Amino acid sequence: MAKKKSKNKSKGQKQPALSPYRFMREKARTLPVGKCYIAPPDWQESGMAHVIVTRMRPSGSLVMGSFLVDTFCLGVKDAGYHENMTPYDFEQYLDNYKNGMGLEEISYNEAHNIIYGAMAFAEEGGIKPSKEFDPAGYILEEDTDDIPLIEYDFGKNGKHFLVVNPDRKEMPYYHTLKKNLGDDFEYVMPYGEDVDNEDFEEDDKEFPFSDITLNDVKKALDGMLKMKQESDRYPDEKYTYQYPDYPQTLSVKNQFIADELLSPDNYSCLPREVIDRILALPKDEAAQDISNVILYSIGKTYKGINDDTIESWNNSAIMHSLILLAQLQSDKGLDAVLEIMRQTDEFADYHLGDLTPELLHPALYACGKDNITAIEAYLNQPGLDSYLRSQAPDALAMIIFNQPERRGEIINAFRRLLNNMTSNLPVQKACDGTFAGFVMSNLMDIDAKELIPEIKATFATDCVNKTIAGDCKNVIKDIELGRGAIHNDKYQIPDIYEQYESLKKFITKPE
Repeated sequence: MAKKKSKNKSKGQKQPALSPYRFMREKARTLPVGKCYIAPPDWQESGMAHVIVTRMRPSGSLVMGSFLVDTFCLGVKDAGYHENMTPYDFEQYLDNYKNGMGLEEISYNEAHNIIYGAMAFAEEGGIKPSKEFDPAGYILEEDTDDIPLIEYDFGKNGKHFLVVNPDRKEMPYYHTLKKNLGDDFEYVMPYGEDVDNEDFEEDDKEFPFSDITLNDVKKALDGMLKMKQESDRYPDEKYTYQYPDYPQTLSVKNQFIADELLSPDNYSCLPREVIDRILALPKDEAAQDISNVILYSIGKTYKGINDDTIESWNNSAIMHSLILLAQLQSDKGLDAVLEIMRQTDEFADYHLGDLTPELLHPALYACGKDNITAIEAYLNQPGLDSYLRSQAPDALAMIIFNQPERRGEIINAFRRLLNNMTSNLPVQKACDGTFAGFVMSNLMDIDAKELIPEIKATFATDCVNKTIAGDCKNVIKDIELGRGAIHNDKYQIPDIYEQYESLKKFITKPE
């Protein structure tokens, strides 16, 4: 799946307990380390390394941290993380490196020493790691003597070697290095570029290439550009949703539902007797009350989340609501679920954190499986968040897994979606490259051989983010091989009691 963003809260407020940021800080290091990788394999020659570190969640999903490391000079240039990635999505992520610059599995100790060693070398020149290292760096063990030391050569010929890209974003580092190292470092500008007076002092205009070769410079520049160019091609669709008037007072038929869902005492889990009592009610009646709680909660929090003035929200009403709606399977919950999906990524992050993909599409399937028209209307609504929008194709795929007799109906719905994207991707109307990449993952999961012509036409727009499911050739190859979904659990409604037992391990009540 696509990388989640963390959002800094203003006015000194505490991070919500379910946020990916808090999960990384408090939970990541408690999980066992998984496999680690580096790309490209010749990173010591090119000076650029993409280091990938994983940890294993009890569910079988992975926590992944990725670090763009400049071993010649700058240390950690960029970092990112995904706190809940399926093994299938992770394999697709790795395939992009295997098919591009190459990929090599390494030990955790190697990954640790490359990342921390490059950071320490950069700091000798006064250069701090990218701000994105927090929180991605929490996937790493602390840098103590418990980790065996591996000696790597950083820099070029023992010196810091600064490569300035054509966009000149690295220029400030020259002055930092000059201040801390004097003349004891090397640097290059892109060939054919002139140097402005404000970039260098008058006596600094001679480029000290010494033993640096043209091939060294080319490899370093190529390494940087390959890492950046694919992700930079796919901006998100602009969010323009016009919010309706949400209810300012909460009206429910069964008051105990509102009381229990909104209770701070039930932050991590609903008591079993409460779950049983809610599920014993007529499904439509319970779903309507839960929907009213959702709309009320949205109205109380969306503005503060959007402008960073949110007051403490000490309940998990929206989380509980989605879990219950998935069990009730009543269409009375559909409008409320879709309204959650019309909110911002920050809204989902605040209320659901890394549980967003686990909770949203099962609830949408349960409430909307008999109203494909409403789901398609949502998919065709412009100006929404791509990550939340991607939960709708997940729900459509879920119908095929649970009601295989409806395959033709759902294939036609995906066909309409692909045909719309072929026209709308270039202008980012009700879709963008990231969303298109997620859709391709769904089509691979359902072995959508019927849609290969439409898949080719969608990729022909050159607007599909290939870092999510791969390029056209790989997507079609996977579909033709009929591999299906690696983890069918994604497309099933979980047992509610087992689900809460699992969630309690990761959810802590705010202080």
